Amino acid sequence: MARRLNLKNAAQGLAGSFASRNNDFDGYWELAKLYDYAIEKEVSEVVIDIVTPSISPQGKDLNYLINMWRDKFNQMLVQMSLSKSWIHSSEITVMFNQPYNRKLHQFGEHGEPCTIVCTIKSDLGRKFSAKTGTKCMPFSKASFSRSTRRKTFNKAKQA
Repeated sequence: MARRLNLKNAAQGLAGSFASRNNDFDGYWELAKLYDYAIEKEVSEVVIDIVTPSISPQGKDLNYLINMWRDKFNQMLVQMSLSKSWIHSSEITVMFNQPYNRKLHQFGEHGEPCTIVCTIKSDLGRKFSAKTGTKCMPFSKASFSRSTRRKTFNKAKQA
């Protein structure tokens, strides 16, 4: 039987998936695209609210990205037999240009330290958080090659 304590595992899963190099948006690494977005908005932090759904700071249309993560989160809840009614809020916070922390930022060869924090607040008011990190640099077609998974992205986008 699932318990709200398992929301900690859900937070860890979201944070790890978000930091992954396999986390593509339109065939390119999502973190690099978000880094560009943060630079464009002159901020060092981007917050994706999965429940609302929204992104802060607000700006260009990233609704597909937000909805994609909301769908992944809902799918994770189903797979873990966790009730959506237990979720009050869920946010993914991405912080760029962080001070280097060997435990968080040892992975990734190029770029600046980037920290990802996923926080899930239950309907009973308890917060479950997970933190991970990597190194990230702004998006550049010269530095990044487009993933072959892009075809899947286009089909999902059209649906």
